[in-house]
This record gives sequence, structure tokens and C-alpha cells, in this order.
Amino acid sequence: MSEISRLCGGGDADRSLVPGTLRGYRTWRPTRRGETVPAGMLPLAAVSRRKVLWPALLSARCLPLELPRRPGSEVPDDLPPDSHRAPEPGCDCGIYAWYAPDDTRMMHARVFGVVEASGLVLMGERGFRAEKARVVAVVTRSRRVAAACAEAGITVYRRRRDLVRAHPPEDVSELIGVPEDEADEDGEEGGDRRRRTPGVDRTLVVAVWARTALMALAVAALPTVAGIVAAIVAEFALLALVTTRLR
Repeated sequence: MSEISRLCGGGDADRSLVPGTLRGYRTWRPTRRGETVPAGMLPLAAVSRRKVLWPALLSARCLPLELPRRPGSEVPDDLPPDSHRAPEPGCDCGIYAWYAPDDTRMMHARVFGVVEASGLVLMGERGFRAEKARVVAVVTRSRRVAAACAEAGITVYRRRRDLVRAHPPEDVSELIGVPEDEADEDGEEGGDRRRRTPGVDRTLVVAVWARTALMALAVAALPTVAGIVAAIVAEFALLALVTTRLR
């Protein structure tokens, strides 16, 4: 099982299934200019399988890797019956997406977007594999892709931050839990630590500016030796403050 599969539902850890839809983020490759796009399909190809084109609503089936796939179809008509319903624990099948928009950089491509998963969904550590996924919105500057998506009822954005603002990540912490090896000695969950956005420590900023002002004043008002001593004292005071804040 690949690392991407483990993160996106392969490592489901026997989690229970929940009803409803789930928001996720993923990327696509735009089809080459002049390439024929079958009716009902978008000019968007899967990142790992260029011949698999996406419609506005995609349904997954587990297909043996050795079987040929028709361009523009995830479910060929002439295949034998499914061995199991997709997605399946222990398999790589299903439609992949990430919980957090920044994680899509693991599968970087020119078109970024948000999908709404439904049906059977296996939730992994940082993403999921789903039975069905509907494309909700995309970010693209390609007029060809934008026109096809708009015609299919998909919202088109020119800036990634605008899409994420309109379709923010869902909080799935209660559904996926946190692996035991990611909890610290105090019992704080590693997932909570990852979700916190580190901000600027205002105390340190004030201390840096105060030290600068003190050193300038010491140089201007005190004799040379006294000024050097004052500067050294300010430097050590700042280092002590930084050490305390980092702890």
C-alpha cells in the first residue's frame, strides 16, 4: 500500500462509517489543448492516471491495474463484475482527497479544487478515499477549463485563497481521532498542535525593540565603557527572555 493511500484512507484504523458528505481538496491535470473530451466529461484528468477524465460527479470502482481503461471513463462497460465495492480497506481503490488544502501539494498539478465526497468513505490520517465525489469548485486561469466547469455548474475561482475562504476545511478531528504515538506526555493531542497556527509572540517583538532603543540610548548618553556594559546586559536579558518563551 502506497504512502498516499495510507494517508488517504488506507490507514482507516477500523474507524466507523458515518452518514453524510465530506469536503476535501485535490488537484487535476488539464487535458492537452486539442485533445478530444467525451460528452459529459470535464477537461480534467486524474494526476496519477492521465487517461481517466473526470465528470462533474465521479463514481469509483476497483479495477485491476492490468486491465486497459478507456480514455474518459472511470467505469468501462465491458469489465467483469467488481471484486468488491470501492473503496475497500487494504486496497488502493477509491477517489482520493485531502482534508487540508495545503496537503494537495503532495500531488501538485495545475488545477486545484474542492470536492464533496459521498457514499462509502474511508477516512485516513490526512485524507480520505471515497465512493463518489462531486466537483464543487476549482481554481484555474485556463479559459477552456473555466468554461467547461462553469457549464457543468462548478464554481470557478482565479485565486486559491478565495476558494478556500468560500469552502473552508471541515473539522474531522472527532471522526479520525489522533494516533497514540502523536500524543505528548501531558496527553495533548498531536492533531490539535498541528491545527494551531503559530502567531507572532508580541512579548519578544517588544523586547527586541526595547533592546535596540536601550543600546542606542546607551551609546548616545553614556561613556564608551558604560555603553558597552549596558549593551551586554540588554543582550543577555533578551536571550534569557527568548529561552523562557521557547520553553
